[in-house]
Amino acid sequence: MSFKNERIVIENRFEEFWNETPIAWENVAFESPNKSAWVRLTILNGSSNYRAINGLKRNLGIIDVQIFTPINSGTSEAREYADTVRGIFESKKFSDVVCDVASINTIGADSVWHQVNVTIPYWRDS
Repeated sequence: MSFKNERIVIENRFEEFWNETPIAWENVAFESPNKSAWVRLTILNGSSNYRAINGLKRNLGIIDVQIFTPINSGTSEAREYADTVRGIFESKKFSDVVCDVASINTIGADSVWHQVNVTIPYWRDS
């Protein structure tokens, strides 16, 4: 699987199962909604290593979903969205992408948004 196809299958899975908020995609124009939650999906490619003498390569990466909820609205909504993201990716295999366990990280708030990130390590062989 190519890096291009990897991105396509990850984005397609998220788009298929995410019905909660608007999604900001990498390098695509996006205007955040006014006073309602939204998310940003980013695919962070990691290292690639040979796995066997036959030339099989393992490609590592992280699926990062940033969740933005309005400031001063508590954390319940963001954590519910985090649980939904976890259900979409955690311990799932789709195409050649194999996902590991999801983690949540509270980034905090700025003047408009409270941010929580969900990160899911993944790998694929090629």
